[in-house]
Amino acid sequence: MNIILAHNEISNWLSNRILQLYGLDDEPEVLEPENPQFGDFTTNVAFQLAKKVRKAPLSIAEEIVNSDLPECIKGADVTAGYINFSLSNDVISSIIRNLLSNPDDWRKLHTEKAKKIQVEFVSANPTGPLNIVSARAAAVGSTMANILESAGHNVTTEFLLNDTGNQIHLLDNSFEARIAQIKGNEATIPENGYHGEYIKDYAAEYIESGTHVKPEKWILNKITSEQKQSLEKFRTHFDVWFSEKKFRRSGKIESIIQRLESLGTTYERDKATWFAASKFNSNIKDFVLIKSDGEWAYGLVDIAYHANKFEERGFDKVYTILGPDHYGHRDRLEASMKALGHEDKLKILILQQVNIIEGSEKVKMSKRAGKIITMDELIDDVGVDAARFFFLARRMEAHLDFDLNLARDTSDVNPVYYVQYAHARIRSILKFAENKGLKVEEKINDIKFELAIEPEEILLIRKTIKFPLVVRNASIILGAHLIPFFLIEYSKLFHNFYTKHRVVGENRELSLTRLGISAAVADTIRWGLCLCGISTPNQM
Repeated sequence: MNIILAHNEISNWLSNRILQLYGLDDEPEVLEPENPQFGDFTTNVAFQLAKKVRKAPLSIAEEIVNSDLPECIKGADVTAGYINFSLSNDVISSIIRNLLSNPDDWRKLHTEKAKKIQVEFVSANPTGPLNIVSARAAAVGSTMANILESAGHNVTTEFLLNDTGNQIHLLDNSFEARIAQIKGNEATIPENGYHGEYIKDYAAEYIESGTHVKPEKWILNKITSEQKQSLEKFRTHFDVWFSEKKFRRSGKIESIIQRLESLGTTYERDKATWFAASKFNSNIKDFVLIKSDGEWAYGLVDIAYHANKFEERGFDKVYTILGPDHYGHRDRLEASMKALGHEDKLKILILQQVNIIEGSEKVKMSKRAGKIITMDELIDDVGVDAARFFFLARRMEAHLDFDLNLARDTSDVNPVYYVQYAHARIRSILKFAENKGLKVEEKINDIKFELAIEPEEILLIRKTIKFPLVVRNASIILGAHLIPFFLIEYSKLFHNFYTKHRVVGENRELSLTRLGISAAVADTIRWGLCLCGISTPNQM
């Protein structure tokens, strides 16, 4: 038995009872109650059924539980119309024991609906060092991929390399101007070009190298290579680096425009080709696919690129993370996928802006002007662990004020330090116990979890066995923030338990029980931090 099976068993039992009693095919929502005194799971299904069956919620709830309960349940009670379920002690002990015996299995959820999923994120223009906005996208995207994979899906991560287009043209001109200036020649950087000092540094390096590689090729390779290094340093790996330049030459874009024309979704106006987006979403306007001068619009290329993911690479679902200036593009892309027969397969996720705060001041940034905080600078300043945790500990849809001073702090006021310290403290306790002849790994079957009767112990156990449900929920709602949210609360529970109760004492049976609980907590924290790409030190 595991918590996912137990949760499913309760849900199925409720569905069958509703069908049996009222002939309704409803799917009740089974959640963890906010107050643990109401048991392990709760449902408000009686309120949802009240109008349909014309009965009071309390009466409906009492009718539902007036039956044999699922085997995993110790009891069910009704409180003000809510049905609360408590898991049996045997099931709880079995789940904890399985966690300790098979931690690898514990970290892999099994699903009957596994999908082939692609997560595309960062995809920054190769025009300079990655900045903190890309760092937030890297933390969120890689964590989301980890969560989806842990939930049982086949996940591929991808970076779209924007290695062609106007921004690359401006980069080339800016770079060549800097080279000319260093050589003592007059040259002007384009007004909308890249004026940062980093371009001057690259130009000096290019001249010093004495290479015969053309400047435009050298600078693109240089920046792309450094971006890859920065991402790897930030514990962000991409399975695929997809070249836009190669894609533009593949003939796929011409094929897509022909498809859209054959489907009757395009029309001509002002010598341009338009996509009739309003046919598929009345809230958005039609937009240009091919400009009046015959040049492809950015939207057309992106439509073809995303269609390729489904039609040639076979993904069941694609999640693309874009910045806050892409709301309109999101709607246009999703409408175009609907037109091509891929409705609901693509979900565009909007990641909000990051503000860097130091003291009481906001740091202003501009890549073109060269006033940026790079990903590498942030890592060197606060470390990978703090940076990733701070980026993740807020919903991606919300603006983030990144407090540099708090991230630098090495006390328990820093949330990532607080969580890591809980893990390190447990490892220290386990080492201490091992020196006294109490090694949890060798005595898993001897642990008597029924000895855990203190409120803090019970709360820790219940919270521990629920973590797979948190991971599964995060995979469903695409909420990477749920993991750090859980870890912060969870670590508080452990620190509270540790403060009030001695883990290793005179009573060896009770000591072994508390060591088992502590080991399970450490492994759960480790899993959560690993999902976030954050280290789990054994000592601090």
